[in-house]
Amino acid sequence: MTSAFHVTLASALLLTTGCVGTTGGDTFSFEAFGRGTGTGSADSPAVTGLGYTLALTRAKVHVGALYLNRVTPTSVSSDTTCTLPGVYVAEVPFALELDALSTERQPFPSLGQATADLAEAGEVWLTGGDVNDPSDSTIILDVAGLAERDGARFPFEGTLTIGENRLEPTPPELPGLKPICKERIVSPVPAHVTPERGLALVLSVDAARMFSNVEFSELAADANGLYHFDDDPSTATPASENLYIGLRAATGIYDFGFEP
Repeated sequence: MTSAFHVTLASALLLTTGCVGTTGGDTFSFEAFGRGTGTGSADSPAVTGLGYTLALTRAKVHVGALYLNRVTPTSVSSDTTCTLPGVYVAEVPFALELDALSTERQPFPSLGQATADLAEAGEVWLTGGDVNDPSDSTIILDVAGLAERDGARFPFEGTLTIGENRLEPTPPELPGLKPICKERIVSPVPAHVTPERGLALVLSVDAARMFSNVEFSELAADANGLYHFDDDPSTATPASENLYIGLRAATGIYDFGFEP
């Protein structure tokens, strides 16, 4: 359990927001899994929005926690707090190093908790521990593969983190204006699912779609001809920034479902 940011349904997230509630009903436990979609692998290449044929050989996503909300509020980026307003109906406050190229269900290390209420939105927490700690340098995305277009080949690799490198300058009088948690919480992810006893929550991740707007020709190659994504926003090419945007996209990348 990543206790540094763990909250429970019973506490109504009061530990982090002071005002967010739940339905107040009885809770039950459920299994939770992550899996990839199978698209974009060497066996099933994908075509990106910019026309590249993409064959990933590695795509690992570090998921720190999952939450489901009964309402669809505005994006967390526009709120003063990092958790969404509304009523939380399910939580999986545990981390999973997800192989997004595998369609096999990969279990979170412990059971989640839920109430049987319809959820309309979800949160995917991309953190290695305390969601508010800027010094956390956990690798959130680790990718490698080959992109091809019009006869040009771009073998690539890259890792992305969300730590001090993603902090934005703020006025001295407003030091908490842009906390790091806003970079780490992907929301609101469309959900429309109802937790049910005996069913498992499954988070599907489409890693190939993170590359939809990546122009691989913008990347720099090393002496061996391997192209690299840059994890430093101050020096990153638009291609690297677009991959980071794809990682944090609230639609098209992450999908919640309950399954037998």
